[in-house]
Amino acid sequence: MIELNFEEFSLFVVGGSILFMGFLLFLHSSRSKAYRRKRRYQVVQCPVCGEVFDDRGSEKMPECVGCGRKTVRGYDKSLG
Repeated sequence: MIELNFEEFSLFVVGGSILFMGFLLFLHSSRSKAYRRKRRYQVVQCPVCGEVFDDRGSEKMPECVGCGRKTVRGYDKSLG
């Protein structure tokens, strides 16, 4: 059997709870980053009329609901 005095046991309990809370914080931050990344991809702004709309489809170039022009999803890095 493992022998522990009260000081060692209390350090074990406090240290274990701090490690557990750190693990939960890490999980929460990674999930929130994934959610923000996904939402950034779903919110689209038309470069012609400036309308911001939510498109949850998987189409690469969704049509604008205001003017009907095909818009590029995400950040457009083209030069033209």
